[in-house]
Amino acid sequence: MVNFTLLGITLILFVGILIIFSREHMDYVAFSLLFAFVACVLTSFMIPIEQVGEHVPWVDSSQITGSTWMIIFINMIEFEPLLFIIGMQIICTIAEEYRLFQWVAVKSLHITKGNHRRFFYMICTIATLTAAIIADVTVAVIFVPLVIRACRILKINPAPYLYGITITINIGSILTPFSSSKNILISSEFGLGFTWFMQNMGLFIIFALISTLILLDFFVLRKYDPPEEERKQIFLDIMNPKLLISNRKRFIFNGVYVALIILGFMIFHEHSPLIAFFGAIIMSILNGIPVTDILKKIDLKVIFFFIALFLLIGSMELNGTFSLISTGLSIFNLSNIYVVSLGVLLISSLFSGFLASNPTAVLLIIILRNIYPGEIPNIILIAFLFGINLGGNLLPQGATCDLMTLNLAKKNNVQGFTYKSLLKTGGAFALIHIGMCILYLTLYSLFTG
Repeated sequence: MVNFTLLGITLILFVGILIIFSREHMDYVAFSLLFAFVACVLTSFMIPIEQVGEHVPWVDSSQITGSTWMIIFINMIEFEPLLFIIGMQIICTIAEEYRLFQWVAVKSLHITKGNHRRFFYMICTIATLTAAIIADVTVAVIFVPLVIRACRILKINPAPYLYGITITINIGSILTPFSSSKNILISSEFGLGFTWFMQNMGLFIIFALISTLILLDFFVLRKYDPPEEERKQIFLDIMNPKLLISNRKRFIFNGVYVALIILGFMIFHEHSPLIAFFGAIIMSILNGIPVTDILKKIDLKVIFFFIALFLLIGSMELNGTFSLISTGLSIFNLSNIYVVSLGVLLISSLFSGFLASNPTAVLLIIILRNIYPGEIPNIILIAFLFGINLGGNLLPQGATCDLMTLNLAKKNNVQGFTYKSLLKTGGAFALIHIGMCILYLTLYSLFTG
């Protein structure tokens, strides 16, 4: 039986989290934990213990008592993706200590020899590929200051290169199951490995990246003047990648170690959380860096946010919210997988752009699980990943990396890169990308049946 009073309260709390998460100035972690606590307390008081198993198959109501509510709530938390996120953050933090990603960025800039067009294509491509490994906001933190500095040396405007990075980073996020917290959640829930991503979305990523760069070159980059020849030599002298390496042996060791961990993800994707977590611990030991010191530097906010989100979503599951949603959706024709995939694409894109991608990912995972208790068709999962990653460019606040780039541009007085201009350019390309996704899903449906 659905408890409509509790359902309404938890739904209001969830919408509150969506709104608060989208407001940069608000402490979304504190509110999320508070809302989750309220939802759990109300659930334990308002739902009879014998009715718990009605909406949650993994709970055997005949064998639980009031004292086991804590166990039920703990079981709501998905620990595997949390271990993966913590492990990846530790690995990336150590890699940044030895400037591995900075070296890749500066080396890429150096290869272009100051040619502004090659510079544009190279830095956007490398940023895209880097976003397939580390969080998009980290890519922005690493690449944007370097690009601004390089442009200042070349005496050219950094704006077109910042547009290129912010718009193409989200394409890179689709490339792997471990590129972002939302991808980790989705891939962990549905058992999607690196091979699955390559087979089902590899062609789209290549097409989307190349076409996006060509369009940005034609409509944005060509409006700006190239650098003068004498500035190019100054650029090559100053932006020397060798200057970033303070300990060559450690640099090479950690580079090889990170490459082996990524290879492990590709081969043993079902054990990715363990590989990331214990790989991070071993990496910290081998580098002589205490884990406690690294934990002070990583973003634990996302971990506590997901814990709160799991608890709130679990409470909604217990009070019958998702059973009611599934019943409501049953009036639609869900047998047409292609139409459902388009709906998932548009809903996830809009929610990611206007509200927040992480809670949207958790919510849609549960809804899809209720609609498709068995195996979920690939085309729907593809649409889900497209929307949740590419929809963020609809509004600057929809993607953390966009906000970070805006802040860095404002701090460095970059002309021509403002909230209004990013809203216009980023929004236009978000719509272009959604159009590309619809075309790809149509062709995928035709060729795979």
